[in-house]
Amino acid sequence: QDMTTVLDCIERIPKCLKGIRDSYPERAKNIADYLSESGIKKVRRLVFIASGSSYNSAHTAKLFIKNQCGIETDFKYPNLFVNYEADTELSRKAGDTDSTVYVVISQGGETKLVYQALEKIKNADRPCMAITADAEASIARMAGFHLDMGCGQEEFMYRTIGFSTSAAVCWLLGLAAGVYNGEVTAEAEAGYLKDFDAMIQNLPAVEAATETWYQANKFSLLRRNKMMLAGTGDLYPIVNEGDIKVMEMVPMMTRSFELEEFIHGPQNSFDDATLFLILHHRGEDDEKAKAIARFIKEQIGFCALVGEEPLEERDLSISPASRWFFGLEYVTVFQVLAYRMADDRGRDLHRGVNAVVSQYITKTL
Repeated sequence: QDMTTVLDCIERIPKCLKGIRDSYPERAKNIADYLSESGIKKVRRLVFIASGSSYNSAHTAKLFIKNQCGIETDFKYPNLFVNYEADTELSRKAGDTDSTVYVVISQGGETKLVYQALEKIKNADRPCMAITADAEASIARMAGFHLDMGCGQEEFMYRTIGFSTSAAVCWLLGLAAGVYNGEVTAEAEAGYLKDFDAMIQNLPAVEAATETWYQANKFSLLRRNKMMLAGTGDLYPIVNEGDIKVMEMVPMMTRSFELEEFIHGPQNSFDDATLFLILHHRGEDDEKAKAIARFIKEQIGFCALVGEEPLEERDLSISPASRWFFGLEYVTVFQVLAYRMADDRGRDLHRGVNAVVSQYITKTL
């Protein structure tokens, strides 16, 4: 009997990220070669096409790619792209789009709709990269350029290592493209890589803090059956990922919101049967996060503020070490939480809850 748990996967993440980091110089060179072979003088737009956790992982890199690397980004679900957008977008004259690079993401490399998206992009003769965990998979073989996701073979269908490594690959792809464009200096590039290392080194500390917090608050967490999550900036895609993780693993109903949106319509549905987790990062709207947390704590029920400045003992205090890549420090919280809550509810994570769904619809080739 295989005794690997999701926790073992979480503990492998730093090593996998270090592998991606160490291969960066070679990856950056290969990316630059592919771009120049494809006739791209400057990458102006990266279009990421992915589902679920893969979509969230790309989205996690959005602000870094936009603000630090000077490249616009788009994020598309494969079904919407293939059936409602691709034909018009790809029929435009290449002149308008010759600075757009498409990036498809699929951990297994066999996702049906991602494959169809890639087919359309290839047929239109547009530059396209694939990020997968298997260089021999259909999607990897068909793409113009393959980037290894760097997570190896993950034992569970609920993507954990793959989320973190995909986000890392997207960040470093943006960085390499920014350097290629002449937007990022060698000095800045070195600074970002050093900051990336700081993030990797802090992951075990965040995991340990989450474990301790979970054990202390387990009763409150397990007696509720809904969860609402909120965060902003780089933490918005992270709460979206926490949402999917808790929903597929625990499993329980979750909703995630951008911090400001959270206190508009949604707050009318706040009740004590719901768990609230609010992510905050010093200097990023943290006063708003604290004000919302105070309101929920005093008027509604269980709310944990996750970040550097706890208000009281139910808050989860973590100290992110990275300036640009702290998203992966915060996502550790949801990775541990989803696993612990699932395990304590008696969930067998080796099996899907509704495995019979594959008799109705197939997601892979």
